[in-house]
Amino acid sequence: MVIDFRVKIEDFQANKAGSMRRKFMVLVLVGTVALIIVFNAGFINLNKFTQGKREAVMEAMVEKFSNFPKVSSSIPVSAKSSFSATQFVLTKSMTESIKKLYSQSWEIVITPYNPKYMIDGRDICNVSPPPFLLFFVLSLPNNTGERQAIRQTWGSVASQSRTSFNISTKLIFVLGRMADGMLPEKVLQEEATKYKDIVQADFVESRHNLTIKMMTGLRWVKTYCPSVKYILKVDDDTFINVALFSDYLLKNPNINNTTIHGYLYPSGRLVRREGKYAVGKEELPSSEYPAYVSGISYILPFDVISDMLDLAERLPYCPVDDAFITGVLRFILDVKIQHFNDFTHVLDTKISPCRFDTQISVTNIDTKCMHTLWNLTTHAESIDCKQVLYYDKNICSIFS
Repeated sequence: MVIDFRVKIEDFQANKAGSMRRKFMVLVLVGTVALIIVFNAGFINLNKFTQGKREAVMEAMVEKFSNFPKVSSSIPVSAKSSFSATQFVLTKSMTESIKKLYSQSWEIVITPYNPKYMIDGRDICNVSPPPFLLFFVLSLPNNTGERQAIRQTWGSVASQSRTSFNISTKLIFVLGRMADGMLPEKVLQEEATKYKDIVQADFVESRHNLTIKMMTGLRWVKTYCPSVKYILKVDDDTFINVALFSDYLLKNPNINNTTIHGYLYPSGRLVRREGKYAVGKEELPSSEYPAYVSGISYILPFDVISDMLDLAERLPYCPVDDAFITGVLRFILDVKIQHFNDFTHVLDTKISPCRFDTQISVTNIDTKCMHTLWNLTTHAESIDCKQVLYYDKNICSIFS
């Protein structure tokens, strides 16, 4: 009798446990379906919310950018001293209203910048002492000669001792990939292994992707070079007078951690809707740009990079990188510009070799000329300045 009783108890418990498991599985299945429905509904609403916020941001940008104070675009060539660009920002009330709008939509990413690095160069800044300055050069995969010319000339200070340049410095070349794949990946990888100065991300090189390129580079700086104080953004056809630049960076009494330094283009420059520099209304609804600096070379403090990255992801994509980064983003974040006349710029068509006592950068320079200018600035090559006026972009022709 006892044995039969125990068997019945065990059968009952087994049946009860099986029933409970079946009920639990049903509940899990129903709950999962319900969660999927709720998630999908929430996702759809989030998309609508994002779209609504995007439209609100666009409207606010139109209102904000349509009220730029008009400032003369002429800057005296003889101006040697820097001046603050606070005169180009909007009124405090307008600034506060735009900040309020962006704080409300801060959690919504509409233009994500999540680069996939093909060559991450994560150890470039892992040195002691950590770099004070980062030479941040935009290059193309096929521009091997340009990179080598920079390494052998003004970029060489990044591999020398700190005392030779007064400040600790590192050099990086930021690049994507060519659509035609002309340069084998192995060749670039070998160059990166040898020189340890290349950062490559998985995006196609094009004029329209220049902002992606810059944001990819800035994301890298934030992730892998967080101790740097300043970056000097440079194109790979630009020569930097490093001795003069060092003096400027260390001795300029107005320099601070939240100011962009470069050749300033005042507000009021028209946004082009056609041509190779075209920007659509969905990318930038304003008909004019805020004040920004020439993208050929400028100083960007590390302390503003994080906010710029966060804000850029909350705005529509704009392909004109210098106007977007040092104009739109800077303007919304209330970052100031320090104008310096002797940074090179697009309109700088007349260059004299006798200006190198004040000229920090020169652009449109080929590799041969890069070496010539390096010798000129480091060895004080003899020039009769009484016989020299101004030369065109082929400045090095006077030495040939």
